[in-house]
Amino acid sequence: MTRKYVSLVSALAAGTLAAVLTGGCTVTTERDTAEVTSLKADTLKATTLKANILKPASEQSAVVKSPVDNRDYRYVVMDNGLRALLISDPDTDKSAAAVDVNVGSYQDPDNRLGLAHFLEHMLFMGNEKYPEVDGYFEFIRANGGSANAYTADVRTNYYFDINNDNLRSALDQLAQFFVSPTLDPAYVNRERNAVDSEYRLHAREDGWRLFMAQSATSNPEHPKSRFTIGDLDTLNNDDGKSLWQDLKSFHDTYYVAPSMGVVVYGPETTEQLETWLKESFADVPDGGGVKPDTHIGVPPYAADQLGVRINLVPLKETRVLSLSFPMESLHPFYHKKPMGYLARIVGYEGEGSLHSLLKEQGLIDSLAAYSSDVPGEFGGFNVRMELTPKGLKQVDDITAVVFDYLDLIRREGIQEWLYDETRQISELGFRYQEGRSPQQTATSLASRIHYLPASDLLNSTYLYDDFDPELIERLMANLTPENVRQTVIAQGLPTDQVEPYFDTHYSIRPLSDKLLKRLNKPEVHKELTIPAPNQFIATDLALRTSDKADEPTQIISERGLDVWSMTDSSFQVPRASVRLKISTPKASDTAKDQVLLQLYRTLLSRSLNEYGYPAREAGLNYGLSTSREGLTVALSGYQDKQAYLLETILKGMDQFSLVQAEFEQERNRLLRNLRNKAFVTPYRQGMDRVSQLLYPNYRSDEEMLAAAEAVTFADLKQYASDFYNSVHISMLIYGNHSRSEAMKLGQLVESYVLNDSNRGERYDQPFKVLKDANLREAANFDHNDALYIKYVQFDTTENRERAKYSLLGRLLATPFFNQLRTEQQLGYIVTASARPVERHPGLVFIVQSPVLGPDGIEQRVDEFLAGQVERLNKLNDAELEDYRQGLIVDLTKRDTNPDERAGRFWQSLDGREADFNYQLDIAEAVKSIKVEDIRQAMTELLKQQGQIVITSKGKQKDS
Repeated sequence: MTRKYVSLVSALAAGTLAAVLTGGCTVTTERDTAEVTSLKADTLKATTLKANILKPASEQSAVVKSPVDNRDYRYVVMDNGLRALLISDPDTDKSAAAVDVNVGSYQDPDNRLGLAHFLEHMLFMGNEKYPEVDGYFEFIRANGGSANAYTADVRTNYYFDINNDNLRSALDQLAQFFVSPTLDPAYVNRERNAVDSEYRLHAREDGWRLFMAQSATSNPEHPKSRFTIGDLDTLNNDDGKSLWQDLKSFHDTYYVAPSMGVVVYGPETTEQLETWLKESFADVPDGGGVKPDTHIGVPPYAADQLGVRINLVPLKETRVLSLSFPMESLHPFYHKKPMGYLARIVGYEGEGSLHSLLKEQGLIDSLAAYSSDVPGEFGGFNVRMELTPKGLKQVDDITAVVFDYLDLIRREGIQEWLYDETRQISELGFRYQEGRSPQQTATSLASRIHYLPASDLLNSTYLYDDFDPELIERLMANLTPENVRQTVIAQGLPTDQVEPYFDTHYSIRPLSDKLLKRLNKPEVHKELTIPAPNQFIATDLALRTSDKADEPTQIISERGLDVWSMTDSSFQVPRASVRLKISTPKASDTAKDQVLLQLYRTLLSRSLNEYGYPAREAGLNYGLSTSREGLTVALSGYQDKQAYLLETILKGMDQFSLVQAEFEQERNRLLRNLRNKAFVTPYRQGMDRVSQLLYPNYRSDEEMLAAAEAVTFADLKQYASDFYNSVHISMLIYGNHSRSEAMKLGQLVESYVLNDSNRGERYDQPFKVLKDANLREAANFDHNDALYIKYVQFDTTENRERAKYSLLGRLLATPFFNQLRTEQQLGYIVTASARPVERHPGLVFIVQSPVLGPDGIEQRVDEFLAGQVERLNKLNDAELEDYRQGLIVDLTKRDTNPDERAGRFWQSLDGREADFNYQLDIAEAVKSIKVEDIRQAMTELLKQQGQIVITSKGKQKDS
């Protein structure tokens, strides 16, 4: 399992946090705000709908799909009440399935916080038909797949993907989680320790710390106010039986077919998929044919928790102001999206926007507006701003300006043309919807089945069916000073309470009379306007004729410039990708150069934002990024007006003018980000250190911080000029641009960036081959957990060797997890995998442990590796074949959308690979790998030549 975390409050604290940690499951504490799903309704319900009546209204209706979607869909309701969506995709390389159970942490008993999460863990511990613990993972991984799960507020989601030939078996194994789980009491204590280890892993993560403190300021009668992960105390089992009894009761109550939504995705016909579904899921208990009542029945906030200021103190140097306005659930209006319409206006970043005014005044670094919803329970509208130090001192003034802008919207912004424009953009998005991976598709759609009619499962997020000004005004009536929760996140704020699970200091107080008086008397700002009509909405949607080649060809080859192009409209969408990298040693000669390049990129992006934001809004995306090799400009989306946008960016680069106040603001932001890296989890910091030892130009955070503290405005002015003294441009134009259009784009870039004197050679950052070097470093990461990382590199770039070590990594991954995580309970972060770097094969072993120090972990890792020799000596070719096929499928899988294909081509062009389809060569080599090759690779691994070991004691005693 892998555990991610996405929450509204973590978004308030630090944007959406999605940390993928091998060795567990996922906890999500709020619904993804981008996916508002619900029943259709014509009128607003004043009272919250009960969860047990939230069922789709046209269960057997046809699924509405995009014109470019060639998949077949079938929606079925089984006799036991289980709902499912079956997806037939004959062209897919992978199959997938997901089961979403409509119960989560909100349903935890008061005396068993974390029970829903704990149950999720326990379901992986075997069942009557497949009793082997972790046998499911072993099967999935051996056959080229991955499996995962997450627990959310009102849902728990289980999912996998796998090679096509193994879908039937994998689906049956997943189904048995819900048909005949053993919930073996023998594993209760072990898994409660795993849950506790996960909780302690998050102890110093601000996302969790701030979320739990914010939760503590909600209604104590509502489950939103409670701890959700679970620990040894909330999952107490001193009597050896009560925890299991509570677990069994929870499972029997909520894990019933009417509460389940299933998605199955494979190459078979929907008829065949339905047969498999019914064979495997028919015995899921029907719970008496009634969906359990999970309705909460109380509001999430009490009266004295509205019209308040909440102070939260983070560990990181973070400054955030969030204004949230609770309201009834928004899901009855998913087809109208009244708050989505409002979010577009408030979150706009073009000329005359709230964002532009506050940023120009030096008060904010960013602004986002979004709605959130727990279907059938409650919703909300949120404005989140990252603050500058100046802005932190003017929190109430910023709040007042937001209310002023809301007043402007009430007076001038509820306009049908703006809603129609939003609909137009959204309809284009659905019409030319890009594919997602089978696993992503299955997981997201399974979560919608509880709340949507079949017809809208695919298009719900794109619907803007009806401009309803009365509804918008009615919901905006919630956006008042008396209903706002003003949350301020920063170090040094006054507080008087401490959240007990994460030791976060916080306070909650009524808004001051002075602020309330100001908010109730809106002022007019001449700088603020409603967004103007968007000039970037695509109109040229004609598809160009695809090239016959299956990879890009070079259309310009000159000193300082290499341009590659491929016209490809095979995805039937009028989209294209343009990427160019301006490379130069000046990008990373020194730490100071790296800092200056980052600041140059940030300020350049800032100067383009007002103009470019409408382009992004219309589906024409662009971005500037830096690396230790140079500056990259990337455009993607509709090809219409892409050339115009690229020229605007190039003009901006050519005419770029620095402003000292903006320089200071962005420099302070960079300093804050560098300081905050100390709070990243140890294993991520450890892998960062591995990269620093492999790349000489990969400077440490300490070096970067010192350089950032020292740079001046004059330094940046000089650097902005010097950067272009000797450069090389690599460029890729892929997608719905003809060859002649691509040629013009290349020539356009050349005319703005290159001249007779600055054409240089392509710059690739230096890379260290370890050979027989044995590098060890003892770090001191500020965390309770200890860390051990072993990275082994092999001195070869030959494709057969790359294939061999990739297979070995797959063979070692599951037993490493089983022994050190499941059996030995060393910690939550336990992973082994192949890790190729710059064409050199490698393997990495990572353990982050709350119970054992680095020396003890190293001993266990060495014992594991020694024990694998005997296992591989018993390996036969039939067993190896499953792993071979899994790797081959991954290497040869089809691209799901134009961006994915463009990214693959760019990775080759930008890296050190010899050709665009090198994966096919490695896949061919995989076919020839024999058992004796794997044994020989294991022997080479045990020689431990060419390795890096990173350790950190944390606050654990070594043993």
